[in-house]
Amino acid sequence: MTLMAFHGPGRGRGRRRHSDSRDDEQKPKIKITDKRMLAWFARYLLPHWPKLLVGTVAMIISTVASMAPPYILGKGVIDKVIVGQDSSLLMQYIVIMAAAFFGENLFNAIRMAVMHILGQRFVYDLRAELYQHVQRLSLSYFETTQTGDVMSRISNDVDAVEDMVVHGTDTVFRDALQILLVIGVLFWMRPELALIALAPVPIFVTAMIIFARVIRPIFRRVRDDLGEINARLQERIGGIQVIKAFAREEHEYKHFDEASFAYYRNRVRTIWLWTTFFPAVNFVVSCGVLLVTWRGAVLAGSISDPATAGDIVVFIGYLQGFYWRFGALIQVYNLYNRALASVSRIFELMDEEPEVTDAPDAVEAGRLEGQVELRDVSFRYRTGEMVLEHVSVVAKPGETVALVGRSGAGKTSLVNLIPRFYDPVEGAVLIDDTDVRTLTQKSLRANIGMVLQETFLFIGTVKENVRYGRLEATDEEIIEACRAAHAHEFIEKLPEKYDTEIGERGVKLSGGQKHRLAIARAILADPRILILDEATSLVDTEAEQIIQKALENLMSGRTTFVIAHRLSTIRNADKIVVIDQGEVIEQADHTTLMGLNGLYARMYEQQFRYQQTGVPMEGELFGP
Repeated sequence: MTLMAFHGPGRGRGRRRHSDSRDDEQKPKIKITDKRMLAWFARYLLPHWPKLLVGTVAMIISTVASMAPPYILGKGVIDKVIVGQDSSLLMQYIVIMAAAFFGENLFNAIRMAVMHILGQRFVYDLRAELYQHVQRLSLSYFETTQTGDVMSRISNDVDAVEDMVVHGTDTVFRDALQILLVIGVLFWMRPELALIALAPVPIFVTAMIIFARVIRPIFRRVRDDLGEINARLQERIGGIQVIKAFAREEHEYKHFDEASFAYYRNRVRTIWLWTTFFPAVNFVVSCGVLLVTWRGAVLAGSISDPATAGDIVVFIGYLQGFYWRFGALIQVYNLYNRALASVSRIFELMDEEPEVTDAPDAVEAGRLEGQVELRDVSFRYRTGEMVLEHVSVVAKPGETVALVGRSGAGKTSLVNLIPRFYDPVEGAVLIDDTDVRTLTQKSLRANIGMVLQETFLFIGTVKENVRYGRLEATDEEIIEACRAAHAHEFIEKLPEKYDTEIGERGVKLSGGQKHRLAIARAILADPRILILDEATSLVDTEAEQIIQKALENLMSGRTTFVIAHRLSTIRNADKIVVIDQGEVIEQADHTTLMGLNGLYARMYEQQFRYQQTGVPMEGELFGP
């Protein structure tokens, strides 16, 4: 399918904005359970279990090796070499410590390389799956969701999860293992001193549980505020010409500043919590070192079981690493809470299901003949009244059917049912006497081309945009399509011809030139069914004449639905369908409809008189 642009479900329907964090109570919360988190990680990481095993083994070896130097320094160098005055053992201890340092750093390097690469693979797979999932969602989802918010989830929220996976998870397992080893060694050496050293730990754990309950909702609001900022940026930068035309720079700055300040305010709250809570907790747990120093000095004078200088050195050496590891875990916990807010938003996106899906037994459409029938179709969007009610239209292969009516009558909604952008709530859409719901969406849309009022071109070259209609097309086929679309002549005058970069949305081209590229793209796709949605209403008269010639080449031999703004352009249509308030009230060719003297005749007369005199008739009957 060649989709040139899509501007929502119909004229007059404003795009609803996705509810932000202040409206969370209006939408269901996503429950992040440990079971779901573990299943999520397992699904991405288990296929890479050999790397995971190598990284885990390297982590265990490096952690065990890091335990040796403090113990050898205290019990060997201090107690035996210095206090015991046995210098013959010094070189042996130095060699053992050097080997431990080398092994620790060697396997730590292996661990970091393997785990970080594995983490990056996790993030790559996640981001790719999210984008693929977004592509599957129906157009109805994008009506109610800001584009910037979707971008924020795929970009910023995945980045937050990356920090947790690449840095946080690795730190948790490594530091947790070292903490367990330290606790084991301390209790093996001197249980009494170990109990004193670990006395602050219950205070630490309790404080962390309380902190988590306070900080997690704030982090969620921070992520939502950032999504709101990205959404506003994306929308406003896209509409910069309108902002400048109405001199609304200050107005837009005020609204952007409000969104930015909300983000700043919540970020400051997290900073205050972090800078007051964690130093206090660190001070409490660091008191363990003071307690060990005091009690160790007391035990040194004990007659029954005196503590040696080496014992005190080993304990303090281990405790410094122990509390440093605890501090790292505190930072990871902060990272974890930030990431959970992002995981929640990612889960929300992944839990979205498309409204339009392929049936389990859907079949490939193949090359269609092009007969289209809308049989007693009724339709409405997610919320709101019926847009179409009991509409029936038949187009035979190769026929041109024009759809006319007032603005908001339901013309665009009708044609959007043909490629299954939406499904009717009643009735059926049939192509070649086959219900489109029994066909795969991809094969159905491969037979349908669209040229819309607001042409959408991608950043890239002229050639790349035309080739979007059929990716395997040759350069010669692209040039032939452009000739048929009356675009070759202006392309040849561009600086790099077909390799000219056209800018975002084709900003370097005129409206007529963009339309001709869109037509060339549709010609290259060679669809059996064609939908033209007011394809010439935004161009001047001279450009319209060229585009009409291009459209005639495009429409030749194809079943075509034309939404007409200028009624004079559809006089030769095989059938003209007049829609008013969602119902078909007239349906015939131009001559017959003029003889009926109904709504179509009045609209035609109104538009003809306006073109002749510039004075509209009293009581407007027709709108774009």
